[in-house]
Amino acid sequence: MRDIMTVAKKELRAFFTDKVLLIQIFILPFLIVFGYCSLFSVLAEPINTENKDEKTNGYYVNSPEYFLVAFETLGMEEAPKTDEETLEKYKTQVKNKELDILVVFPEDFKISEPGAEDLSNIEIFYNSSNSKSYMAFTFLDDVFEALQPKIFTVNNVVQTEDYNMADVDSEIGKMLGGIIPTIVFMAVYMVCMNLAANSIAGDKEHGFLNTLLVTPIKRRDLAAGKSLTILVVSILSSMSAFLGMALSLKKIAKSFGLDGFTNYGPSAYIALFLSVVTAILVLSSLLLIASTISKDVKQATTIAPIFLFLFMIPSLLSSTDGFSNLINRFGSKNYFIPVWNSIKFMQDIMSMKFSINYIVPICFINILFATIFVIIVGKLFENEKIVNNG
Repeated sequence: MRDIMTVAKKELRAFFTDKVLLIQIFILPFLIVFGYCSLFSVLAEPINTENKDEKTNGYYVNSPEYFLVAFETLGMEEAPKTDEETLEKYKTQVKNKELDILVVFPEDFKISEPGAEDLSNIEIFYNSSNSKSYMAFTFLDDVFEALQPKIFTVNNVVQTEDYNMADVDSEIGKMLGGIIPTIVFMAVYMVCMNLAANSIAGDKEHGFLNTLLVTPIKRRDLAAGKSLTILVVSILSSMSAFLGMALSLKKIAKSFGLDGFTNYGPSAYIALFLSVVTAILVLSSLLLIASTISKDVKQATTIAPIFLFLFMIPSLLSSTDGFSNLINRFGSKNYFIPVWNSIKFMQDIMSMKFSINYIVPICFINILFATIFVIIVGKLFENEKIVNNG
């Protein structure tokens, strides 16, 4: 243990006396995460994928003849059935994006005199997270706008019906869950990748590792000391990145109208912090393996991004419906996959559908695998041929 601490102290002293490295470790992750998240919140706008030539998959009920031209323009059809049970089924289909829009006129619909109190109400059920649905609603709303509320109303039963069938917070949360983990892990990974590469592959490239190997220090202690150094640096960089994310979350939530974030207490942020730090420990230990098996810094930095892409690509794809459904099939198994468990937990936080009980297996699994990978580094150090291949 004494030799391990001696090596670690020497390496850390070299890092902490270099002002450029201090900026990389403490400042750079914060600036990257906070900067990108702040920019993301500022530029947040509804995505317009409007396609005017595409027909709308929707139904209308009890429509007067003089409104049929609007529905024909959209390509909508008259509902095959209009009983109460079927109408509820149509609403569910709108919510699930199986149906774009549902327009229901009252059976006794009438054109009232301007200023009349008894106005007929047209109900339009749509899903704003479905671009075709929202486009159809906007079109019909424009058609009806000139006449309401003078001779009838649209979606005026606000106390009993929610006409927008989308779970907007969940959809936005899913999108953020694909992007924010990528930014956070990439910010820390960039710092740790260069430091890990120079710590072992750099020493190997310059011949300094050969000198260390002939000192009266066990190779596994030498490996453990260098590993401990990178792991400490990764924790410090994780704290910097987490601070940038934590300070940005409420700003992002405000930009997207996610009120649920205001309900998060200290326990949620502590769990989020632990999930980030333990995942970085796994990634850092993988970087150490890459650095150990490489003959120089260039080779180490070429291999290293592969580990990041293995986790970040699924993170980005998880914002899509198809890949999201695939992930959901694994259920709680997602929380027993190293690194991915932290990404999934972060996505749950963003979607405001998380269970803090998962943080225990997440931390345990990540720390276990980080420990195993550090042991592998020690085993590689004992292989003289691999260490001295430069």
